[in-house]
Amino acid sequence: EAIWPIHHATSATWCDVGQQHNHTCMLTLMATAAATAAVVTPPIKLYTHTACPFAQRVWIALEASGVAYEKVEVNLYGRGGFDKAALKQVETSGGLSAKGYIPVMAIGDEVIRESSVCVQRVADLAGAALRPDDAELAATLIKLCNALPKQTSSREIDALLRKCDEAVSTRAFLAGATLSVADVNLLPFLQRVEDDIPADATHLRGYMARARATPAFSKTVVPSWWWWW
Repeated sequence: EAIWPIHHATSATWCDVGQQHNHTCMLTLMATAAATAAVVTPPIKLYTHTACPFAQRVWIALEASGVAYEKVEVNLYGRGGFDKAALKQVETSGGLSAKGYIPVMAIGDEVIRESSVCVQRVADLAGAALRPDDAELAATLIKLCNALPKQTSSREIDALLRKCDEAVSTRAFLAGATLSVADVNLLPFLQRVEDDIPADATHLRGYMARARATPAFSKTVVPSWWWWW
């Protein structure tokens, strides 16, 4: 709170200014509080399987964003518990065709799927938390990752590893100084080919060590996992 000086010759002027200032501050605080109260994130549910790299993307994003969420494990290989039939009901309730694929994310009444779409939706909720410093580079890396063939080794994987090594040669993370949507989208796949990172890709190896020390990623690394098909 401001302390306004009062002098005998100008007391009326200074007090009037102080009152106006305090009134303006009060209105600003009230408006800010009202806006904050209005921006309340609806309940978030992630329908997932911990072994899936696509679902892992969204899990990392949610952990990094700091928003509250509930994780629902889907029984993909049988009936009972929350199975594919239940997941399809979630999809149809949100206006989507029923596929029974993960990940699916519900934000209140909004239901979305496709991992990179879900990640971007979380990033939108998180404000600056997952924003890349280099948006163009982030988009390029995500596009390359999304186009990987369904095999454990390929020219495309080799090219992506080289691109990532170059990216982290001048920055701590793939598209900036902090974890961003680029890292969130690529780390589940880089994790699965980490042993195949070329020996001379020292920047990328250092990056993977930094990533594993990042709680949002390390929490999502499980002993048993799938490839990306």
